[in-house]
Amino acid sequence: MDVKVGVINPYALGEMVAERHIKWDRVTEPQKMLSDILNIEEDAIFDIKNPILNPNIQVEADGKVKVLSEAQGKTRLNSFLKVRSPHPTVSRLAAGSLPAAVEARLPDMLLASAVGVSKSSTPWKPTDKEWIDKGDYFEDVAEVNDPIQGALGDCYYIAALSSVAWARPYIIVNMIRPSGWGNETNPIHKTNFYKNGTGSPQSVEVSEKVPVAKTSHAWVYARSLDSTEIWPAVMEKAYAKWRTGNTTDFPNYPAISGGDPVMACAQLIRGKRTYKGNAGTSANALWTFVRGNSLSRRTVNPMVAWTYSSQPAGTNYASAHVVANHAYSVLGWDYYNNEKYIVLRNPWGTHHATLDTRPGTWSAHQVSYWAPIPLNSNGVFSMKAATFKKYFAGTGVTV
Repeated sequence: MDVKVGVINPYALGEMVAERHIKWDRVTEPQKMLSDILNIEEDAIFDIKNPILNPNIQVEADGKVKVLSEAQGKTRLNSFLKVRSPHPTVSRLAAGSLPAAVEARLPDMLLASAVGVSKSSTPWKPTDKEWIDKGDYFEDVAEVNDPIQGALGDCYYIAALSSVAWARPYIIVNMIRPSGWGNETNPIHKTNFYKNGTGSPQSVEVSEKVPVAKTSHAWVYARSLDSTEIWPAVMEKAYAKWRTGNTTDFPNYPAISGGDPVMACAQLIRGKRTYKGNAGTSANALWTFVRGNSLSRRTVNPMVAWTYSSQPAGTNYASAHVVANHAYSVLGWDYYNNEKYIVLRNPWGTHHATLDTRPGTWSAHQVSYWAPIPLNSNGVFSMKAATFKKYFAGTGVTV
C-alpha cells in the first residue's frame, strides 16, 4: 500500500510565534487561543485545503494530493496569508501582545518547517535557529505520551515513535548506545535503523544538540512531554540524519517531511508490515485486527493509523477534531457500554478526536499491573470502531 502522510503540529507553530511554552490541555479553548496567536480563523488552520498544515501539498478537486515545489509552496502560502481576513481577537491573548513582526515571520516559519528541501551532506544551519543541548536523554523509561510532534510534517515518524515506545518500550531504551566519541559532557548517541524495515541495522551517530529558536531557545521540532528529557528530539535528529544521508551532526530536518507510518515503525524495530485499507474492511474486522496485535487491551506490536488526504463524503473532520493527511498511534482496543472502540493518540500531544469517543479512563495492562490511561488528554482518545472505519483511511502494524 502506498502511504505518504505529513502535516505539521500547528500548536507547536503557535508556541514558536508566541515565543513561549503553552500547556494546551490546560487551556479552556485551545483552538481559539491558537487562532488568536496565528491571526487565522480556527477552521482555516485545520483545513487541509489551506497551506497551514503543509504548504507544499495541494488537495485537488478530486481529493488527490499534488506535491508542490518549494517556490510553488511559498507562492501558495503567501497568497493565503495576504487574502485572509484579519482576525478580530488577536489583542485578547492572556500573555499580552504578540511579538513584533509576526506577520513577516509566519511565512518563513512555515516554509522552513514544512517545505521539503533537497538532501545535503553539508551542515544545515538556518539563520533563525541555533543547535543546543536542551536536557538529559532520559529522566525515566520511554512512555507513550513522551513524543510531541513539532512544526515539521513528520507526524508519521512521531506517531511511529510513540507506538514503539508504547508497545515495546524496552526497544527504545536499548536502541541508543553511547558512542566511543562522546563523554559525559558531550554525549554522542549511536542509533540503528533498518532500510525498508528489513536486513541489517544501519547505524548513525548524533550528539544531543538539536535546532531550537535562536532568540528564545524554544522548541521547534519534536520534544518530550517531560520538559527535562530529550530522547524524542534526539531520535528525530538521528532519523533525519539517517534518512538524508547527512555526514555532519547538523542534518536537514525539512527533508523528512511526509512519509509512511507503518514503514517508520519497521525502520525502528525491523519487521513484517501489514496494511489494512479501512474502506474495504469492516469495523468489526478492524477492531479484531487491533485486538489480535494486543495483550490485555494494549498493543504489543507497534500499530498506527492514518487519515484521508481530504475528508470523505459524509464526514466532517473539523467538527470531529480529526486531522486530514495525518498519522496517529494505535494504542489498543476497548469495549464500553456494549460498544467496540479503538484507542488512538494524536502525536501533537493534544487535539484529541471528539466524535463518538468515550469519557473517563481506559485501563491497559503494563507488565504487572493495570494502568489507568486518562482519555481526552495528551491527544489520547477512544473512538467507536465504526466511526474509526469511516474517518480513517488505513491501519497498519509491524511485527
